[in-house]
Amino acid sequence: MRIRKAMLALILASGLASSLPSMAFAEEVEFLHWWTSKGELEALSVIEGSFDKTPHRLRSDPIVGGGGAAAKTTLQFRAIAGNPPHMALMEGPAISSWAALGFLVDLDEVAAQQQWDTLLYSDIRNINRYKQNYVAIPMNIHRLNWMWINYDVLAQHKVEIPSDWESLIQGLEQLKQAGVKPIALGNDQWQIVQLFENIAFGVGGPDYYVDAFVNLNPEALNSDTTKQVFERFRQISQIAGSPLPTMRWDEGVEALMRGDHAFQFTGDWALGEILYHHNDVPKHIRCAPFPSTESGFIYNSDSLVFFRHFDSKRPSGMDVVSELSSPEFLLELNRRKGSIPAQKNIPIDSLSSCQKQSYADYQKAIEKGAAIPSIVDSMAVDPIVQNAVASELYRYFSDDSVQPETVVVRLMGIRVRTP
Repeated sequence: MRIRKAMLALILASGLASSLPSMAFAEEVEFLHWWTSKGELEALSVIEGSFDKTPHRLRSDPIVGGGGAAAKTTLQFRAIAGNPPHMALMEGPAISSWAALGFLVDLDEVAAQQQWDTLLYSDIRNINRYKQNYVAIPMNIHRLNWMWINYDVLAQHKVEIPSDWESLIQGLEQLKQAGVKPIALGNDQWQIVQLFENIAFGVGGPDYYVDAFVNLNPEALNSDTTKQVFERFRQISQIAGSPLPTMRWDEGVEALMRGDHAFQFTGDWALGEILYHHNDVPKHIRCAPFPSTESGFIYNSDSLVFFRHFDSKRPSGMDVVSELSSPEFLLELNRRKGSIPAQKNIPIDSLSSCQKQSYADYQKAIEKGAAIPSIVDSMAVDPIVQNAVASELYRYFSDDSVQPETVVVRLMGIRVRTP
């Protein structure tokens, strides 16, 4: 919040909030992002290829760090210093926050030409607008409540693919007793809290999930449902053991494919890594929704934003916006990223079986009102609330002496802010 206020003060003091010109690009366009894994670099190559169709060229500026926390911090400080990139990767409420501060370019011209109002899903449309104006290009929809499985490891130890929580715990414990490390899970806070998110959504469903962990409603947090969620979270922490390895998520995917682990609970960015190595989902790898009492779809979405620059003599960059929002571009990017397209008009016939299942489950979840933005992946809440909640959940997972009641009290003390 202090950073945001500093940014706002900088803009107001200089009078730029109302006087910034439209976007203008030099020949070289700097792109700040956090896509550094093998699968992500494949998706990045699609963005680079799209620039070949324009007068501009892309200069990639990758900031290493799973989940993008380091990249987001770098972006904030560069903006305060008056040196933002031309283009950046962004997610969720942060888009509106940057737009409110006057940094982002209005993309309504291209949005109208390409009929984004009609072609975008309503949740995705709202994320990428500020005051009814489009300020970001939505590229994809990632599903977070996935379970990635090495079927060869299960078959070797006569473990069935879990269909519910009880069979999941039984399978994990059976594998651990056989000397197998059942879960590919690193010590990153976001990896652990994403697991909690899947459990909470699976136990209580979308309404509970929003009430308890987005709105931080004391009644929901003090419920028997929350007790069950924390019990399940503790079960997983005891099976995973302590300390967890310093394993990046993409290293976890590779370990899963090798057979070092039987399961990984993470989003379908894992599929991007699998497709990089195999071009299709290999027979020994399976995907299934995370075992839940309630069905639904937890999502995040990657977007591209464009920062205003101050040389009016430069040519317009709207040709870049058009290329990076075309159906052809979006299909190829999602093919490599493991996600599904953010536009309704893009056929998914050529995508992998896991992506087709994700697409079908997303449609069902939309109809039931069970498509919910992720908390841990920057989609549902203000970053300050996200970090405060995540810190408490990480501490609970990492320390068996921390009691659920203590965490609930701390969560109720977090003030929910409007992005």
